[in-house]
Amino acid sequence: MSEIPPGLPPFMTDSAGGPPAMSEGSFAQSMGAFGTLLKVQQNITERFPRCKVPWNETRKFLKCFTIDAIRSSSLYKFHMKLFNEIGLGSMQLISYAPMNYIFAVPNNPICNCYPALNNQKVCVATTDALHRFFKEELELDCSVEEIECIKNGDPVCKFKVALQPISAYQIMLDEQDKMILSGVRPPVEQNELIERVKALTVYKLLDNGKLSEIGNAYMQFAGNMNVQEKVFDPPWKTEEEIAAVAAKHGTFGAAFGEMAQKIQEVPQASAPPAEKVPDEDKPKLQEEAEKVDSFAELMAKMKKN
Repeated sequence: MSEIPPGLPPFMTDSAGGPPAMSEGSFAQSMGAFGTLLKVQQNITERFPRCKVPWNETRKFLKCFTIDAIRSSSLYKFHMKLFNEIGLGSMQLISYAPMNYIFAVPNNPICNCYPALNNQKVCVATTDALHRFFKEELELDCSVEEIECIKNGDPVCKFKVALQPISAYQIMLDEQDKMILSGVRPPVEQNELIERVKALTVYKLLDNGKLSEIGNAYMQFAGNMNVQEKVFDPPWKTEEEIAAVAAKHGTFGAAFGEMAQKIQEVPQASAPPAEKVPDEDKPKLQEEAEKVDSFAELMAKMKKN
């Protein structure tokens, strides 16, 4: 068996055995379940390519370190709405720790696709969709695991998303953050400086205002990586503009007229496709990160070198 790349969720490994079988139910049940799952996959195939999120929005999401703040972010609202429209149910964030998110889906419709199965976790489609969304649309390496399932006797289905620290730091830290970690005061207001220091402390890059062991390891081997950030509109911008215009007008005709004028005046730019970085051009830190199983192991290796 070939070596499994790090960060893949359990269902994508050779030992996972694929999705649960549906053959134990009736033919009608099996065909109905197959049709439901096929529709979900079709929705993912159609919607995900249009859902690329720019780093500046992902950065805002990563710098929210309370559940209420995360739930108020535009990215979170877009994510929950997207998954519901795709057919994956009314997902919601129920627990959070830095780089770790637990989502719950009450009355998960995916469980209905396996009426004959019990005492096992069956939500491979949701696990796969979460992994693809964080990996492809947010460019965050992660692992995803279904930790509870209705079909396994639990009250709701729960999924844990664990981000790979190097990947998260690369997107989360902008130039001002790197200046702080380098011991230089960035040209920002005092209140913003306090919030930035707070975020860096929550993510264990600073400890009591000083560079932590993790922060030192990151800055030493990744702080000077030259990464060109792509700038484009988030996928929810047009929808927010429509809602704002509709709120100002009393009739659909007036709102439609203003939106039509906006569309004529502003060229619509599509989000640039994600670019694969050739292996030979990968930064040293990324190459090292792919060879180890944890950030602690990476730190130990770097310090030894």
